[in-house]
Amino acid sequence: MPGNRNSSTLIGTEASLRPVVLAVTYGCDAMAAVLLLLALGRVSPAAWALSLALALVGALSNLHYRRTHTLTTIGMMPIAALSVLPPAVALATADATPAALRTLCLALSAPLCLLLVALGTTFALLRASYRAHPEVSPTAALIVLGGAIKHGRPCQTLALRLDAAASLWQAEPTRTIVVTGGPTPDGRTTEAREMARYLQEHGVMRKRILLEPTARNTRENIARSSELLDDRGFCGQRCVVSSDYHLYRALRETRRLGRSLTPVAAPTPPASAPQQWCREALTVWFGR
Repeated sequence: MPGNRNSSTLIGTEASLRPVVLAVTYGCDAMAAVLLLLALGRVSPAAWALSLALALVGALSNLHYRRTHTLTTIGMMPIAALSVLPPAVALATADATPAALRTLCLALSAPLCLLLVALGTTFALLRASYRAHPEVSPTAALIVLGGAIKHGRPCQTLALRLDAAASLWQAEPTRTIVVTGGPTPDGRTTEAREMARYLQEHGVMRKRILLEPTARNTRENIARSSELLDDRGFCGQRCVVSSDYHLYRALRETRRLGRSLTPVAAPTPPASAPQQWCREALTVWFGR
């Protein structure tokens, strides 16, 4: 569960890394722009236009993320870095490129190609951690991992998790939904409380919702929700509902706790999917 209430959480770490994230992101954008200028007249018009388009897609995607999210994310950095790759490759392979510039572009292209391969491999690993249509029993407990609350409402990412759980409950009202998430940064409410309110607004019966209002991160989400179900003597199937990109890490924490949960994937908002998936890849690489 993302949160900035504790320095051990991922977003707490991201907040402290904000100057680094912005420096890398803007530095890569500037490098891509310089290479595009140097490529004018040296590479074919088609290669230049493609390089420009890819650089703009990355820059505009990151700009949109910053406009719609309070905090920056480490997931912006790979997107900005990869915008350097197309013009670097175009210059490295163009006959009109001076030798020194070609050498520089080759030196840039090699690690960026490795980054692209590493991201693709990690995305495949994240995707392989769950099934598109898992088997969920009619009496299952659905543990919905918390997320950001904005202006008293679940953010879009969290709302999609809740929508997935509500849809499963509406198909089988005998299911139980556990909402887990501790106090919001201003301390006025908890993620769990606002999640429960959202579910009730979407037709879920209050008596089928259990609140776990203390967890600060993914591990605590799973541990405390599981303990809550244990205390109530629940013996049926238990599922974890989270964003598609996040389920690999959620299941890893589940195994570390000696638990077994069925993963249920909620879609990621398309506008923030590149940053969220890249963020999760970096998180997995660095052992968070």
